[in-house]
Amino acid sequence: MSRLRLHAEPGPKDASLSAAEAYTRIASDYDDSVAGDAWMRRALHAHYRRLFAPGERVLDLGCGTGLDAMFLARHGVHVLALDVSEGMLEQARRNIANARLDSLVETRVYDAADLQRLDLRVDGAISAFAALNTVPDLNEVAAGLSRVVRPHGRVVVHMLNRFSSWEYLGYLAHRNWHAARLTGRAPAREFTIGGRRVLHHMYDWRSAYGHFSPYGFRLRAAYSLGALRPPHTVRRVPGMLVRVLERLDVRLGALPRLRDVGRFFVLDLERSAIPG
Repeated sequence: MSRLRLHAEPGPKDASLSAAEAYTRIASDYDDSVAGDAWMRRALHAHYRRLFAPGERVLDLGCGTGLDAMFLARHGVHVLALDVSEGMLEQARRNIANARLDSLVETRVYDAADLQRLDLRVDGAISAFAALNTVPDLNEVAAGLSRVVRPHGRVVVHMLNRFSSWEYLGYLAHRNWHAARLTGRAPAREFTIGGRRVLHHMYDWRSAYGHFSPYGFRLRAAYSLGALRPPHTVRRVPGMLVRVLERLDVRLGALPRLRDVGRFFVLDLERSAIPG
């Protein structure tokens, strides 16, 4: 675990790896690394349950080790799970086989930016934990989803937010006034994953939706996760207070002031009957 960053942090100035290579390096430790954000995944899973019914077919873009795909499969949803990292998919296949969900989850090494080449039709799509932040052109993802998602199908994307209240407060606590002033201004940042740098393109929920709306997606909901509840790396907040903040975070993330300042944001999109 010593080589694995539990949270994205500004990377060193040498040697850069692609997202596929970086995530392959951490595949065996990935599930442990995101365990501190299990509360956030539970909130996403509750959202998925409201949208996707047994028997439907859903794309999981940037599926990682298959945690979200397996959740959907346990509720009878058929999942095509895609990821650019062969190492992550190998781990996903092991997890899926161990859970005996092979009949409901198919995995493929595939880039989310190439969806327009897929010859299929699905009822919806999900993408969680910043997978789409590593895609150079979000328009390509939106265009591909517009082609493969059926009319009125739902797409739920969970992305790293450009501005984080907890990052800002962290800089203030360390009296790093310059970094605090710059929080949320960078259109792209390099983060350390598995000891290597990976470029992440940064959005707020409005700018992200701006890439989807021209391709026939209507915004059904937008909310933040991680605006109130501290990251698990913040150790000084009492556990009881963390639990209270977690409940408030999940319930209040759609409020105008809060949905702009979470560590992540979520877009719930509906594919229109006629794209464009």
